[in-house]
Amino acid sequence: MAVTKILARRGGLSQAIAYVLNGDKTEEQILTAAQGCLTSTACHDIAAVKQRWNKTDGVQLYHVIQSFRPGELSPELALEIAREFAREHLSGYQAIIGVHTDREHIHAHIVFNSVSFLTGKKYRYEKGDWAREIQPITNRLCQEY
Repeated sequence: MAVTKILARRGGLSQAIAYVLNGDKTEEQILTAAQGCLTSTACHDIAAVKQRWNKTDGVQLYHVIQSFRPGELSPELALEIAREFAREHLSGYQAIIGVHTDREHIHAHIVFNSVSFLTGKKYRYEKGDWAREIQPITNRLCQEY
């Protein structure tokens, strides 16, 4: 089972995307994916959605990390679990996904826009959401896969 955490960020979009897509950590970006945008233009695409909906202040992005035990699964399976998490929990939000293999344990990073490209509504992370929604989705996906 993966342990999941979520972090809210008020800035640093380009740095977060660069970190997630780092070729030294993602096997030359083989272990990357995107939702609602392209990895090559993600920073521009995300900024355009924020401007379109006039929501350029406050929390700019969220960063989800799914950490797996050493030897628990392949990097490809970690990528599929992260992609499914994004499809299920982050529908309507642009996301960049990268699976890092530079440590003893495989871990997936998901950086996503705080503004929905479909509705313009901001993602709201409230106290208790981790235990009520985020970790249970990860647990279920790990069991399914």
